[in-house]
Amino acid sequence: MIDLISEDQRLLQELEGLLEGLEPGSEALPTVLAALRSALRAERTAAYGVDVGPDRYHTAFVHGVGFPQPPSILSEAFDASLPPAGSRFGYFDPARPPLAQRNRAMRFSPLGISETLRALPITGEGEGPLWERLGLSEAEWEHARTQLAGYAFNLYRQLGLEQFAQLRVLVCEGDMMLGWVGAFRAEPFTEREQRLLQALTPAIQRRMAMDRRLREAGLLGPALGAALEVLGRPAWVVTFSGRVMHANKAGQARWEQDSQALATQVRECLRSPPGAGPLFSSGPLRTQGLPDHYLVLDPGPPMDPTSRLPVLTQRWGLTAREAQVLEHVVQGETNKAIALHLGCAERTVEVHVTHLLNKAQVESRSALISRFFQS
Repeated sequence: MIDLISEDQRLLQELEGLLEGLEPGSEALPTVLAALRSALRAERTAAYGVDVGPDRYHTAFVHGVGFPQPPSILSEAFDASLPPAGSRFGYFDPARPPLAQRNRAMRFSPLGISETLRALPITGEGEGPLWERLGLSEAEWEHARTQLAGYAFNLYRQLGLEQFAQLRVLVCEGDMMLGWVGAFRAEPFTEREQRLLQALTPAIQRRMAMDRRLREAGLLGPALGAALEVLGRPAWVVTFSGRVMHANKAGQARWEQDSQALATQVRECLRSPPGAGPLFSSGPLRTQGLPDHYLVLDPGPPMDPTSRLPVLTQRWGLTAREAQVLEHVVQGETNKAIALHLGCAERTVEVHVTHLLNKAQVESRSALISRFFQS
């Protein structure tokens, strides 16, 4: 339990109430940042999220209060300043934030002073070497300082923040960073203000986790789910880190058999050139406001239609030729390809497909494939 004076307890209750009272899906962070700016007596407050891509990091969102730059310029500046994937941005890697910094409010002296005068950039954090307090090795610490002199310092200078002290928290869910939330001002932040931000962090974490899930859910509409089911093979929608966001029934069954090995294969697939890995990806699925997701398919043959074909031929009353056409249709072949296989005109195949739709009582080719495998 964090000890707070009565005034700060009141502020904490107000801020927690604000976080919990805003409607799901609303832009909560700008409202919260405005309240946080007042509570922490800051000149500026900001929040941003980082998405992991194959080559570099991208900003998922950027919000700022008290900045002279318009939101569009602020977002462009943050995105342009992010380093290549695997590099640190300041004292942390957005893809793998150190355990010592997760959900922990930390105070820092102005970046311009710490870089120019070699002053300790972190204040009020107890004893021990600085890098240990940041959860870094000494070598990682030196590398981080080199990175600070580049990407981060250029951003701070562009936004006029290099002479500002900061108080910030890396809001995380497990080992995943949901976002950076912090405040800036000319005077150093106090231990009291640090305690207030620390006490508020669980409420911020809950809200940011919910917002992230709502954004991700927007990617998985009914149309995508239906499309995955008619593929006839295991399929997964995953993030670049390999986290499965959605799977069709065949994909769920494969995942339950050996999730650990399959997760490794999926990650290798996303990091390999097309066709080079044990699985293949159709490429990114892009939705505004969301990080890139990827459709990954099992490279094996579609579900074997052989055992189903005789049963459905009899049930639907198909002719021998219609059964031949159906066998090729459910394997995803076009009418032109089927015509070449069967040695007939493409128009003839079109007629057979029309008969198949009528006999299966469906209205589209995809619905026919779905009906075939689900029957």
